[in-house]
Amino acid sequence: MPRRNRACGGGCDNPRTVGYPVWSMDLVANFAPLDAAIVVLYLLAAVAVGVAANRRIGGVASYLVGGRAAGPALNSASYIGTGLGLVTLMYASIDAFSNGFAYVTLALISFTVSVFLGLTGFVIAPLRRLELLTISEYFEHRFDRRTRILGGGIGALAGILNMGLFPKMGATFATFVTGASLTAPGSDTTINLVMSVLILLVVAYTMLGGMLSVLVTDYLQFVVLSIGLLVGAAAVLSHPALGWDRIVGAMAEHRGPRMFSPIADDGYGWTWVVFNTVVFFSAAICWAPEASRALTARDEKATRLTFLLAAPGQFVRLGIPALFATALFCLVTQTPELEAHFFPDGLAADPENAEQAMPFLLGRLLPTGILGLVAAGLLAAFMSTHDSYLLCWSSVLTRDVIAPLRGELTDDAQIRITRLGVLLIGVFLLIWGVWYELPESVWTYMAVTGTIYMSGATVVLIGGLYWRRASSAGAFAALIGGLTAILGLFRDGLAAVTGIDVPGEVIGLSSFFFCVVLFVVFSLVFPDSEAER
Repeated sequence: MPRRNRACGGGCDNPRTVGYPVWSMDLVANFAPLDAAIVVLYLLAAVAVGVAANRRIGGVASYLVGGRAAGPALNSASYIGTGLGLVTLMYASIDAFSNGFAYVTLALISFTVSVFLGLTGFVIAPLRRLELLTISEYFEHRFDRRTRILGGGIGALAGILNMGLFPKMGATFATFVTGASLTAPGSDTTINLVMSVLILLVVAYTMLGGMLSVLVTDYLQFVVLSIGLLVGAAAVLSHPALGWDRIVGAMAEHRGPRMFSPIADDGYGWTWVVFNTVVFFSAAICWAPEASRALTARDEKATRLTFLLAAPGQFVRLGIPALFATALFCLVTQTPELEAHFFPDGLAADPENAEQAMPFLLGRLLPTGILGLVAAGLLAAFMSTHDSYLLCWSSVLTRDVIAPLRGELTDDAQIRITRLGVLLIGVFLLIWGVWYELPESVWTYMAVTGTIYMSGATVVLIGGLYWRRASSAGAFAALIGGLTAILGLFRDGLAAVTGIDVPGEVIGLSSFFFCVVLFVVFSLVFPDSEAER
């Protein structure tokens, strides 16, 4: 698993909230009142869309999956918009700043997975034919109700915890793209307040419009963000101090071959490549905010086209922030002040403060006006991820946990409970994600919370669709087995006790393998009756 860099350089008392440098005047961000006006107007437009979408809610299917009426263009844009979150852009830039173009391997993996699913319809086509409202609903359709409740509960828990770090990444972005310095008294509180307002806006329009507002706002955000990223990429490549040749040359000269190949010496390694291939594939078919696009399409053909059309976007969402990060490295090699901040141990060593890379570069490279457009696009990414996650995990709790436990609920009741869930998850984010400092490594935290659900759910989903002898006992055991991924949170403690440092990607792959073994063994030992099958 990619290394997580320290959040702050030397001299920090709290590495997550203070110690950010005050830059010299030639490094001050270009963010001006015009840029702020562009951002504010865009955010208000997004809320207006949610209010308008509320008038077209015609039942629970309309609220949760947009009436299953989305065409491939709208659906693929929403799919890309969901995955193209600000947290994704931040982490792509963080890792690329440390590992260079080798990180683009993930972009190639994501592209390949999307093309494969679009061409073959593997998993996504049969799911669409079943006309489900949630992924976990399939677990009852194929197995039994307790499997659905367990899958929904673990999925919602993993998803909600996974969201916990999103606001903090948004706060970091807003801090450095606008030029705000956290060394100024009270400015950290100001940034947290801004993130709180953004979350409240997302909660408001998601509660009002459901999937209709998510689809429409994601499409709008996809357009704005696409323009912003392309403008940013053009500015990087045309800048006289940067350009493609300079960027590649700086990486080759100062960082070596591992910046270009994931399997080079001291690079990521083959295990990392395999693990992330499994993770990207699993996320596409069972991670609800993304996989739900297989359910919102108007028919099976539109479902497959969604993934095909989204494939280039899956590459771009990781490739362009990697370009921004490598461009900053090129700038660092020409600026002693930046080198001292990002590479105090020398350019060949691992960087510090890598999370500042992308917003720092954009805030100082783009001119006023253009910077506002790009900032609006990236904050749009922040919102597009939150709205999809809020609705998906709240609907999973409503449809796959509460409804099976209480019995059938009316459409109005399901919509009311889902809206309440969106609100409560939003409150959780305000407390946990903005104001509470996460004690764990952020990358480990994100990887573990996702694998807790995906390792078991992927096995159960594929096994249920394509293996006739799959049983309810096997499905239940596999979902429980996914909880072993939580060991990733205790890597340091395990290493201290055993003297063996197990890489995160090894723990993740082991969790997937363990779930496969449990699923097969329990299905064979405790088969379902013919009637149950």
